[in-house]
Amino acid sequence: MRITLTRKDSGIAEEFYVETCKRIEDLTAGLAGADRDTLAHLLGCVVQDNKVPAVFREPGEGVHPGYEH
Repeated sequence: MRITLTRKDSGIAEEFYVETCKRIEDLTAGLAGADRDTLAHLLGCVVQDNKVPAVFREPGEGVHPGYEH
């Protein structure tokens, strides 16, 4: 199955991504920089070890392979 986002859907997905990033920043604000880096690394390992598909992209990065607009 392949799902394609419309332009409107892409905008909603981008807004969700930005808001999620803001929320994560807020949730981890009490951690020291090194602890935040460690958390990000460990969570990245969990995602990679479990072969979680890429859903989000960094702004300006373009579309991940396997995803279409």
